[in-house]
Amino acid sequence: MAVSSENGERRCLDGERVNPGFQRAIDRTLETYRDNRWLIEEYWPVFAPHVRRMVSDLERRLLRLEGARVLDVGCFNGYVGCLLTHLGCRVTGADAFLPPESARIFRQTGMEFLEVNLNFLEPFREVDSESFDAIIIAQVIEHVLNHPLGLLRDLYRLLKPGGVLILTTPNPSTLMNAVRLLRGTYSLWGTPAFIDEPKLNGGEVIAKADIHYREYSRDELRHLLDGARFRVEEARYLRLGTARSEGRLRTLVKGFPLFERLSATRLLGSSHYVVARK
Repeated sequence: MAVSSENGERRCLDGERVNPGFQRAIDRTLETYRDNRWLIEEYWPVFAPHVRRMVSDLERRLLRLEGARVLDVGCFNGYVGCLLTHLGCRVTGADAFLPPESARIFRQTGMEFLEVNLNFLEPFREVDSESFDAIIIAQVIEHVLNHPLGLLRDLYRLLKPGGVLILTTPNPSTLMNAVRLLRGTYSLWGTPAFIDEPKLNGGEVIAKADIHYREYSRDELRHLLDGARFRVEEARYLRLGTARSEGRLRTLVKGFPLFERLSATRLLGSSHYVVARK
């Protein structure tokens, strides 16, 4: 039985209908993860706007999506890579570990997995240069403590000439963060864990996916990408979607056209979204 999509999921960010092949790939991916109710009901609805934009940009910027080699950095449980394999891509996921329930999905879809600590100076030193047509690093760079520029330089090396990098990361320069600071509450996700837990073990930085070590302004992101020699083609702000647990009112508000427009601004856009080339 196929997992049905949320209301409105069959339309892309600009209100146009999703390519039928793309929608089938989404449905197949949600069906693959059907036993993970948290992913289906909470995580996917929140990040669906980002994933749709990523796939749309890859389709427009690569010569062809089918057969393209894609590296998913910080792949989590592999749901983005799974979607891309259903669109014909050859995907390698990289992360500090792979959840046990995802190993079966990687085998079934033919995805490869690289176990890497992104805090190492050259986390992909064993991977050949110019191996990938595209690299996705989505909601990951904020978790890197040791050398963010070193990581981006390593990713630049892995891309083929003209290859595409898509990077997303939280935008700290929002009204909501200003309110949090005025109220004296946490402005960075994972602050209690940052306070409570060690960061080093025998001279190595521990990979901690539940801590935002640093969130970046647009100028800081540009400094990072320029330092790694990427050519930025597009930089915008994106909103997050709404999890089922957030309720009908918030879902309704986020569906208003005015909210869509305002969420593309720095003060209300929850995330940076950057497309760059080698």
